[in-house]
Amino acid sequence: MANMVVMCGNIAVGKSYFAKQIAENLNYRYLNIDDCYTIINGDETIHKNKFEVWQLFFQLIHKCIELDQNVVVDTNAPFIRDRQEFLDWFPEFDKHILVWVDASFSESFTHNAERNRKVPEETMIKLAAAFQKPTENEPGGRSNWNDIYKIDNSYDIEYTITHIRGNNDEFIYKAF
Repeated sequence: MANMVVMCGNIAVGKSYFAKQIAENLNYRYLNIDDCYTIINGDETIHKNKFEVWQLFFQLIHKCIELDQNVVVDTNAPFIRDRQEFLDWFPEFDKHILVWVDASFSESFTHNAERNRKVPEETMIKLAAAFQKPTENEPGGRSNWNDIYKIDNSYDIEYTITHIRGNNDEFIYKAF
């Protein structure tokens, strides 16, 4: 059976960069919620039709289950309940791995200014204040996270990886 990696973190902390590295270096399928917004709305910056967007996203993840394909799910999953939904909706995966990418707010704000798709400052502040950081005791749904990793992506130094929970099979270290 396949593995599912779910990325989480605040806006503009490097989630997509690390998700693409994992997908490319470990031969995982890469799925990004923004791509689903583009398919449904014609533009990733238009966040309308959320039901249809998430329905498509979940269908693509289910396709990975059918094909026994490892997948990296690139979304911010800021709240525990968001992360639990991935466990509840996709218990068929052999392993559920959560990767939390973190950076300081000032670094993410600077990085956001350099992006093609800039997120409004008030949205960044609101999400940063509400973000629920994963912990060793992150509650699961019908199943639990096999592993939880934290990538501290301080842009001025080399990133660091900390294993927070699980058997630490060094999965993530193989990706970088």
